[in-house]
Amino acid sequence: MLRQAVLAAGMTALVGGAAAAAPFDHMSCKGEPFEVRITVSNVKQNAGLMTVELFRNDPDGFLNKQGRLFRVRYAAHAPMTQICVNAPGPGLWAAAAYHDVNANQKFDKNAFGLPAEPYGVSNNPKIRLAPPPIEEALFEVAETGASVEIRLKN
Repeated sequence: MLRQAVLAAGMTALVGGAAAAAPFDHMSCKGEPFEVRITVSNVKQNAGLMTVELFRNDPDGFLNKQGRLFRVRYAAHAPMTQICVNAPGPGLWAAAAYHDVNANQKFDKNAFGLPAEPYGVSNNPKIRLAPPPIEEALFEVAETGASVEIRLKN
């Protein structure tokens, strides 16, 4: 029931070309101070949920539940999904996204503990066998907000 409500709330279709050409009018965008406009690209299918998480500038908490400020979920749209989140204030922040294809509200991993669903982090650093350091994912948010692209790795 909750999954259906989240999917229904997030059903905003995006029409147009590349992220820079399309208007950023997702239902989560309100034009508020410190708003972060996140474009998640390389989305392969219109299924499941796009999950975006915002992290404070804390190397120990990056990509951990303890360091996460909040998480939002909306319906995933190919070839890109756009979502706005509000940073608590100005400064350096990091974001991560994953395509929860089966909408089970979990970041699924395979038998080896590697990601089984598409994922990415802000600034699109190279990700090998370990998460990137937070310094490679930080972006600056001013009162006017910020625009960030996260390209999913499949």
